[in-house]
This record gives sequence, structure tokens and C-alpha cells, in this order.
Amino acid sequence: MPSVESRIAKLEAKDQIRELTGRYCHAVVDGDAATIVGLFCDDGVFRSHTFAPTGRAALLEFYSAGVGAKTHKPFVQNHVIEINDETHATGRCSVEIRVLVDGEAYTQAGHYLDRYRKEEGHWRFEERHYIRYHNVPWREGWTK
Repeated sequence: MPSVESRIAKLEAKDQIRELTGRYCHAVVDGDAATIVGLFCDDGVFRSHTFAPTGRAALLEFYSAGVGAKTHKPFVQNHVIEINDETHATGRCSVEIRVLVDGEAYTQAGHYLDRYRKEEGHWRFEERHYIRYHNVPWREGWTK
């Protein structure tokens, strides 16, 4: 059986990672690209669809263009985290996102597959991979 200290360290790591994803969502809502990028490792990557900005400069360009309008409202749930060792972990969480596009409300849903790495005492995203299930106007509903 693992020691009490190692069990506590694992619980603390999971809590810090949950807060990392929460800080990510809040920064997206705030349109704060610099804060979002600071949540990634220096060589971090965000994957979605057919693109994958890698490294802080590319991530800053990507997030500045995307969240600057402050229309994205992500809601994360069902977060499952696996601690691999003291500095590496993986996770999956479901996400619903509300977005305004040209004044029209859209609904998106999917999940993030994450790899986390602890750097300088902080858990950060090594890779965040967004897998989208749907992106449709709210008036049409998600079944289309």
C-alpha cells in the first residue's frame, strides 16, 4: 500500500490540475490570452481539428485571435485525472462551450484529452487536445 505521504501528494496533484483547468476556463471567458498561454509548458501544444499551435508564441497568436472577443463560455465537467509520476499526468474532461458568432448563439460540446507536466512547482498543460462532437446554432439544437 502506498504511504500516506504519497497518497496526499497524489490528491494534491489532482486538485492542482483541476484548478488548472478551471483557471483555463476563466481566462477564456475573460479573453485573457496571456494568462491562458501561461498555463501551458514552454513547448506546450493545443490540438483541435486540423491545427496544433505549439510553443508559447504560437499559442499566444492563436488565443489572442480566438478568445479576444470574449464570446467563448466553456463549462468543464467529468474530469478524470491519472497521475503517472511526480511530474507527469494525463486527463480527460467533458466540455460544453457557448459561443456568439456574428451575434448568433452556438453550442459546442466535446472533450479535452490532456497531458500535464509539473514545471517550476506548477502543473501546466503539456498538450491539450480538443475533440469536438458538435458546433451548431443554438436555435437548431445539437441533434443535427
